[in-house]
Amino acid sequence: MTVISALAFVGIGAAAFFAIQYINKEPATTVRRTAPLENPPSAPARPSGAINPLMKQIEVAGLRLTQNKAKQTEVRFVIVNHSGADLQSLSGNIDLRGRTSKQDEEPVGTFLFKIPALGPYESREVTAVLNTKLKVYELPDWQNLDHRLEITSR
Repeated sequence: MTVISALAFVGIGAAAFFAIQYINKEPATTVRRTAPLENPPSAPARPSGAINPLMKQIEVAGLRLTQNKAKQTEVRFVIVNHSGADLQSLSGNIDLRGRTSKQDEEPVGTFLFKIPALGPYESREVTAVLNTKLKVYELPDWQNLDHRLEITSR
């Protein structure tokens, strides 16, 4: 009787655990790539003439926030060229937002990047200074950051 009661309690506990997991489960996504989207849901809609054709070919990944020796917040990230074209003088602007930020909220920081050359299907690690009013420890963790890429020149 004790064994049956113990199994019943374990079964009820397991059922409760899996029910809570099922209710709290987010939509299944294995990779979240926000950079190539033309109009990410967290960003205001852009005018149709302002979209650079490279937006679908350039990906920004691996955002990490650090502080340099001059006490400035730096962003380290990888930029990937998914096209077969050799890109010269690639520059852009990236707005960083918290994943839970509203559409009309200001970004927590922005930064510019410039890459002299990026070959076909090549990736490169880049470091840039983040323009923000917050200190590095006040910013969202890397897994809670969302970014909006805007290519300014090619």
